[in-house]
Amino acid sequence: MKNAHHTPLVSIIMPSLNQANFIARSIDSILAQDYRYLELIIMDGVSSDDTLKQLKHYQKKDRRVRWFSEPDKGPADALNKALRKTRGTLIGWLNADDCYTQGAVYRAVEAFAKQPEKLMVYGKGQHINQRDEIIGDYPTKLPENFQKNFKKGCFICQPTVFFQRSMFIMLGSLNENLKTAFDFDYWLRAFSAFPKRVGYLPEVQAYSRLHTDCITLRMRRTVAFEGMQLLAQYFDTAPRHWLLSYINEWLNEESEKSTQYIHNSHKESNVNLHISQAIQDARPYLSYDDYQQLQFEIWQEILPQWLQKRNLENSNRLISKN
Repeated sequence: MKNAHHTPLVSIIMPSLNQANFIARSIDSILAQDYRYLELIIMDGVSSDDTLKQLKHYQKKDRRVRWFSEPDKGPADALNKALRKTRGTLIGWLNADDCYTQGAVYRAVEAFAKQPEKLMVYGKGQHINQRDEIIGDYPTKLPENFQKNFKKGCFICQPTVFFQRSMFIMLGSLNENLKTAFDFDYWLRAFSAFPKRVGYLPEVQAYSRLHTDCITLRMRRTVAFEGMQLLAQYFDTAPRHWLLSYINEWLNEESEKSTQYIHNSHKESNVNLHISQAIQDARPYLSYDDYQQLQFEIWQEILPQWLQKRNLENSNRLISKN
């Protein structure tokens, strides 16, 4: 890329709130990119930890960093504010706890140069933990058969995405009414409007961090139900496995919290109540057949098996104590 015509400015947007433990690693992964013609715009939601101190340091260190700290209505609002401040023709979005791989920005720019008709590209992603250790691959899939694949789950790892400013102009802002699935909604909107204009990079472009405070783990119920809501909105109905996955995860968490469900009718009743409410809340998003099958699977298979397992574990604990 030898001249300005072939070196588009890339704007990286980053929402932030109390991410002092991770934000330096995220920023470093951007500033260390071999593609230098970029800007980083950080929208902070008035962090109360050391985030602002770190942002001041980076702004002095590198003129490409711009940051703002003000109250917001959530991450989607912060991202929309950042989007409106971008000056680049290409836009990337990296959360304050995620990281780019080396060469990620250059590969995205090259992809758009080779296929200028594409409005958005995404690549492979990997999950990392708090210590930056790779703990698994993100379940990325190719753009083809996107309806079928989206119904199975979101197959686009958010920090791997880059898009043209023109796509943002055509699609508009992120949906601020969504607490967790505003990225999923944006991908659904992009594929629905431009199904042939989304490209794929067969490279690991980013690391998505999983930790106890991240939205994916902390707001699991909201993630599941907003995902089902969007699938029903775009594809008429949502598959029941979205709720089944959440129920199974929730039951596993309850198992870790307590070992007394079999012998405590009040706690067992609370489990039944929680599951009943989840099924009722999911009803508007399911087909009639899926709703009926869902109830059978939960009440006749999943819950009895879980209770049986808990009973066995409790019995084994009593035996070991004696």
